[in-house]
Amino acid sequence: MIGDQVTYEIHRLNFGSVTIDESMRLRGIAPGHVIDVPAQGFLVLGGPGPVLVDAGYRDTAVLGAGGSVGPGQTFEEQLAAHDVAPGDLSCVIMTHLHRDHAGHLDKVPLDVPVIVNRSELGNACTGIQGRAYALDDLHHLLDRVYTPGAIQFLDLEQSGPQEVLPGIVCHLSGGHTPGSIGIVVPTSEGEAYLCGDLFYDVEGALHSQPTGTFTAGVQPSALVVSDPALSNNFTTSVVEEIGAIKRALKYRFILPAHDDPGVLESGRYIGRIEGPVVPGPITPVKTDR
Repeated sequence: MIGDQVTYEIHRLNFGSVTIDESMRLRGIAPGHVIDVPAQGFLVLGGPGPVLVDAGYRDTAVLGAGGSVGPGQTFEEQLAAHDVAPGDLSCVIMTHLHRDHAGHLDKVPLDVPVIVNRSELGNACTGIQGRAYALDDLHHLLDRVYTPGAIQFLDLEQSGPQEVLPGIVCHLSGGHTPGSIGIVVPTSEGEAYLCGDLFYDVEGALHSQPTGTFTAGVQPSALVVSDPALSNNFTTSVVEEIGAIKRALKYRFILPAHDDPGVLESGRYIGRIEGPVVPGPITPVKTDR
């Protein structure tokens, strides 16, 4: 706690890996190289009760290129490593509802509310992104809609930022999906921004942007030095994605779902946290470019 402000620790949870083409991480990377990235959630501790942010995928069948769940990476095991059971959670906050984020919500008791931006669920149910949203995940969320207390909707487009627990504030981020949100969590070393899939590669977006050339309509990254490199997985406009990323630069820590947390100083990327807890030891960025 700093003064009268509650501060939190954020623990990384690894619910398995997702197989993607590396070019999905940043525009300007040539396609054809397949990699595995973690499907992370975050357990926020230090307040009235444990808070979960995002919940992995239900099984590899819902993924596009595949993935795997290793020993100790099931939903229950990842929570149990922190002596938390699903029923102990005070709430689950969803950055967005893609299939690699909403998969284990059905393991959370209905008396534990799931917090989601209303427009995100609305968009998910339109089929606008095909199988990016899993059918069984949406069925479960609709069950929550019809169960009093099981879901809490945010309307961030109209309300602006909303505090959902002491010091924890949800912001409309957009960028990845129109209804995506970012969650600001105060820590003892500054504010953390849990941003879902706004970033896939924090260092690549902010420090070591790839260079490319215009080919067949492919936009090179970071032609303007002040602009971040963008991902190749978004449903909003380029301008909205750039704006969403730039709004994130005021925070000390950036916690994406598929990469190590990034550490910023005055809006500049200075390193990453490779360990399981934020705040934690910082691995400085290499400055020889």
